[in-house]
Amino acid sequence: MTGIRMIGMTVVAALGAATTAYGQWTFLLDQGFRTQIQYQEVNSLILLPDGNLIASGVMRFPGEMSDKRLVRLLTNGARDPAFYNSGLGGGRLTLWNNHYYVGTSQVRRILPNGHLDPSFISMGQGFYFSIHQGGDYHVYPDGRILMSGKHLLSDSIRGFEGYYNLIWFSNEGYLDTTLVHRQGNGVVNRFAELPNGQFICSGTCTEFEGKAVDWIFRVHADGTPDTTFRTGVYIGEARTYLPLPDGRVYVGGNFRRTEAPQDTLRLVRFMPDGSLDPSFTIPQFLTGDGISDPFGAYVFGLYQFRPDRIIVVGQFRSVNGEPRKSICMIDTTGQVLPAFDDCGVGTFTQFLTGSSILEVLPTPNADTLYICGVYTGYNDGQVNDPLQRFVSRLLVQEITTEVAERDEPPLALQLYPNPARGLVVVSYALEQAVGSTELVMRDPAGREVARLPLGATEGRAEWGIQGLPAGVYTVELRQAGHVQQVSRLVVQP
Repeated sequence: MTGIRMIGMTVVAALGAATTAYGQWTFLLDQGFRTQIQYQEVNSLILLPDGNLIASGVMRFPGEMSDKRLVRLLTNGARDPAFYNSGLGGGRLTLWNNHYYVGTSQVRRILPNGHLDPSFISMGQGFYFSIHQGGDYHVYPDGRILMSGKHLLSDSIRGFEGYYNLIWFSNEGYLDTTLVHRQGNGVVNRFAELPNGQFICSGTCTEFEGKAVDWIFRVHADGTPDTTFRTGVYIGEARTYLPLPDGRVYVGGNFRRTEAPQDTLRLVRFMPDGSLDPSFTIPQFLTGDGISDPFGAYVFGLYQFRPDRIIVVGQFRSVNGEPRKSICMIDTTGQVLPAFDDCGVGTFTQFLTGSSILEVLPTPNADTLYICGVYTGYNDGQVNDPLQRFVSRLLVQEITTEVAERDEPPLALQLYPNPARGLVVVSYALEQAVGSTELVMRDPAGREVARLPLGATEGRAEWGIQGLPAGVYTVELRQAGHVQQVSRLVVQP
């Protein structure tokens, strides 16, 4: 179907000038992955070893009259009909021992095929515990659960009667009667474990276990409040945490502090004592709709992409005045980086909420990122795909830009003309020969349609593309089986 003619193949000489390299990344949309979800939201994902996904949320599919709460998505984004749709799910997912914990008003454990795990009871069926207002949960290595929220205990034997906010359960779902459950004067919503075994919490409590706390506070591993940590947060909520080994912690959400009661914060870094880290410049997030601001923008997820790079997702359309459509990258000082410039999700409104990305899920080697949330359409800066819905797959490409003493072009793969019709010229260069070098072309569904062995570190080739249907193709430059660069090629009819 395609013809190839190699021209001018040469070997790259070693760089003779001193250079300084710095890393940049592109995040190209994989158009071979699409879901058919019509609405409402996808809240959480689990990546399975076979490349399939478990998705939790409230999902309506074409031609169906009822919502699905837990589905399995195949590697192309289609729903797997073999996965049992029990109606359970909707909240955050945690993988444990080949099972799936999912949180809603309570926590349930799901078997790999989608059925409820009969060895883990519905918590409301156990003794001493009644479900009231759900919050968050933490899974211990042995399968035990720590759950937050506000729930009613009636264990008169051990003296736990009334509403409690941090409650421990056995790995069978029963109330753990060997531990001391903790209570405050409000609700504990989202919380996360810190590297030292403590937990950072967000809720509406101003008092916890008889101690004054803020709406974002910290407890010890046994749930007792840590009075050395005071954030001054008096309203709003934290939606995501990214702890650091030194005791600092990034917190994203939408909240205010008593020190600046009119200043709405979406992303901060707290010091170990709860004060704001003065070395972190707080980014300004806006939705840009003129109605929600200044309260509407939220940070929903944080992902440590590199030691000095953090991917931030949420409900926003600009960061520090620069266009960022629900996704951006910052460094450790809070500076917004060029990655995702004017990229991200399309506009979508339902139930008084706007477009948002709720979670980022990397593959084990971080060469691919999955995103999920509430949106239709995604623009990666090169291709705008309006058919993307609620879950998308991004291909991560690292580009090393050389700043040399002499004017020397960066090593890269180039395709021209682009768009192309009938023939495309390939120009490429690599620093050194490490195994075989080749190009792989994939169609919009992700299927390989052509492969071109190169056999050198630098060269130029003419690639006949006659017979290829019109569309957007992905061209991978591979060396020793590893993708060095990914480019888009638009084929015209």
